[in-house]
Amino acid sequence: MNSTSTAVSTGQSIIDLVAATARTCGDQPALWRWIDGHFQPITYGTLIRAAEAIGKQLAARGARPDRRVGLAVSDRFSWAVAYLGIVYTGATVVGIDPALKPGEIGMILNESDASLVVYDGKIDLGEWKSHPGVIPVQGLIPEFESVAGNAFPTIPAIDPETLAMIIFSSGTTGQSKGVMLTHGNIVADIHGIQEMGLCNAHDRHLSILPIHHAFECTAGFLYPLSIGAQVAYARSLKSNEILADLKATKATIILAVPLLFDNIVNSIKRGIAETSPPLREFIRTMLALSRLSRKLGWRTAGRLFLAPLRRKAGLGSIRILVSGGAALPPQVAEFCDTIGLPLVQGYGLTEASPVVAVNRPGQHRFDTVGPALPHVHVKIFDPHPDGIGEIAVAGPIVMKGYWKKPAETARVIRDGWLLTGDLGTVEPDGHLRISGRTKNVIITGAGKNVYPEEIEATLGMCPEILEAVVYGKSRPGKIGETVAAVVVPNPDWFATTCPEVWKDDAALKSLLSDVVRNACEELAAYKRVVDLDIRREPFERTASRKIIRYIAIPPTERGQKLMNSTKAS
Repeated sequence: MNSTSTAVSTGQSIIDLVAATARTCGDQPALWRWIDGHFQPITYGTLIRAAEAIGKQLAARGARPDRRVGLAVSDRFSWAVAYLGIVYTGATVVGIDPALKPGEIGMILNESDASLVVYDGKIDLGEWKSHPGVIPVQGLIPEFESVAGNAFPTIPAIDPETLAMIIFSSGTTGQSKGVMLTHGNIVADIHGIQEMGLCNAHDRHLSILPIHHAFECTAGFLYPLSIGAQVAYARSLKSNEILADLKATKATIILAVPLLFDNIVNSIKRGIAETSPPLREFIRTMLALSRLSRKLGWRTAGRLFLAPLRRKAGLGSIRILVSGGAALPPQVAEFCDTIGLPLVQGYGLTEASPVVAVNRPGQHRFDTVGPALPHVHVKIFDPHPDGIGEIAVAGPIVMKGYWKKPAETARVIRDGWLLTGDLGTVEPDGHLRISGRTKNVIITGAGKNVYPEEIEATLGMCPEILEAVVYGKSRPGKIGETVAAVVVPNPDWFATTCPEVWKDDAALKSLLSDVVRNACEELAAYKRVVDLDIRREPFERTASRKIIRYIAIPPTERGQKLMNSTKAS
């Protein structure tokens, strides 16, 4: 690593970070869980003692710094507590997406050489359920009352270079990559976020996102615990329950993907449209006044003018919103700001622990993802004349590499710089602007990453299909992409099996639709193909026999993808 990646050497591990807060905030709430019909808190002191109790049980089963422990728990509160118990031992957490199928989970556990798996009964481990290292989370987490009065635990010394997490891009095809993040990577990212001043010890986060994702784990779980803030776990993603949980917890901050904020804005706009004409005109006048005040430099005017509207929408306690995981439409951020809900956008990727840049509250811009975190370096590789090029990142947040994939690691980390695959520019004021991406990854409206190669390999196993190209299909007026595919049927298979179908376009489309649907049954729901095109001619290829992807997809979807494919080649 070159000089651009100088780490802020704190010598801290993740458990050090949480323990330091617990020493000063021992009797204050850390996490809130929904139980027996209401939210109940767990204090910092109880949480760190529970982590010790869990860690000792896991250590007795062989957990230690050179071991991997799978974490397949759907309840996010239990996941958080179990996570701290695993990192207490120095073992590496291998987070499992609850939406994955048994085969996908098995691939991750086998690939990571996991020796233990903490799980709950809601996740199907498939063949792994009979593995001797499987530990039910219900028996692992102690009764909190039983540890509340214990002495403050002795915190084990864990080298910051120890692997804290391996986060896999899931799949059964061997296309997945396990991102290796050390304790030092994650702690450095947390310290960088701290310096950006997103939240403070008085904040209470309402946690909505899947906690096994790097964004929620680092920014929505560990970061709040590092500053003495609180985290309350929402019961579900149902809008009525989220609003009820907001009211019950008096949450002041929400981290989420753009889709949620888009839904909130649309809901508020519908509510305005349904009010009486005089009230509707009054609200519109207040919105216009708030926008004018912001242009004149009074950024908090909407906080005062539109307070009744926020309360009516159930957002009265919210101080700030933070968006990540996908591109945020500027008009969504502008509307939230207008009604007194600052919505700041950030940027990152799992390989960078994950937060790279974020807008500072009060200085945020709707058209950028903000400046890089302190001690993080961003530059643009091979910029075009317009300044757009591939975004590269260096600093203590950059991953150790991909698990068991040195060639893949060398491809994305060059002289200490992590090549993100995203296109952008750095503005004169240091703000990073995202323009597109070079890689083929599909980002859904919920911020899920879908890797086309994995689905293509699955479809390629079907005898009816000669070849397939999977891409993200844009949705006019909506955030994110859906998974679409163009498939070339196998003429030899149809000639010997059902030649009559080959002659009928409608019958061919119907049969291949069934084939694709059945093949995708073994994939998580968000990875399944929802839009299918059929072409009878093989795809155009380069001299090296690679499919020219941007020509393979329908013309209406090429646009930005043409630029990205050209850049990537």
